[in-house]
Amino acid sequence: MQGFRYEQRKKKRLNRVLNVAISIVTILILFFAYQIFFGSPSTEEVTTNEIVEEEEQELTESSEETQETSAEMESEENKPEINEESTEDEVIEEEDLEMVPEGEWEPVGTEQTEFTPNFSSGSTNRLEMEKAIRYATGLDHNMTVWRIENGGSPTRVRGVVSGPDHPGQPYEVYIEWVDGQGWKPVEKRQLTTNPYR
Repeated sequence: MQGFRYEQRKKKRLNRVLNVAISIVTILILFFAYQIFFGSPSTEEVTTNEIVEEEEQELTESSEETQETSAEMESEENKPEINEESTEDEVIEEEDLEMVPEGEWEPVGTEQTEFTPNFSSGSTNRLEMEKAIRYATGLDHNMTVWRIENGGSPTRVRGVVSGPDHPGQPYEVYIEWVDGQGWKPVEKRQLTTNPYR
């Protein structure tokens, strides 16, 4: 008889423990379900919102830098450009190049009496190519030149450059040689990634 009562008490205790455990699990399930459907925004939403805000801030900073660059270009009229890599200490006059609407660029002028497609760093032709690319992009002397290469003909050049703050989103610029007038930008676009980085 005592063994029977003992077994019944054991079963009752076991049932109580199981009931408490089931109750706790049910409460936890309800709590997490509420959090998922009615709680604060998920981590992915917060992360997405942060990314969008950062991109908007970068665009704002980029436009402010472009405006500052334009103002600097206007204030530095006739300031000579000195290429430190040049062994001949070659100096090219930098005219006041105002920002113009895309596609309405003019040739930047030249000091070359006879055009030679010389891509060597420090050469007159190379300096004038870089000047035309700066004119099209609005970047200053601190621009990073990732690539300057033949653009399909001896008088067409493709350049990939970026500002120091945005190396991952460079500009791709095409310029063409105009006899007696120098390099003229003809096409510009901003790349979403930098293939040379």
